[in-house]
Amino acid sequence: MIVRVIRVHVKPEYIEQFETATRANHEGSLSEEGVLRFDVLRNPEGRGEYLLYEVYANHAATETHKQTSHYAVWKETVAEMMARPRESESYEVVAPTGRAAWKVSEA
Repeated sequence: MIVRVIRVHVKPEYIEQFETATRANHEGSLSEEGVLRFDVLRNPEGRGEYLLYEVYANHAATETHKQTSHYAVWKETVAEMMARPRESESYEVVAPTGRAAWKVSEA
């Protein structure tokens, strides 16, 4: 499994629009077969800082995600909202193991 952590800094005047666009991307991403989690976190200090925490079944799923229409729409929509370029890091999962430990279930 692969975890991608993306740090995003949004211009203050775009926070509401960013969150709306990102929620749509979140929903679309969770419908992808290889996406196990797609969390959107906001800094509670309210400075337009966000962390996207994405868990994929494998590297191929990360590439498939980047080819989806919802990601393309999100990327284009939020481009002007960025206070600075996104920062991204990828990690391999050591624990927990198994898809069931990561998969978001609908309650």
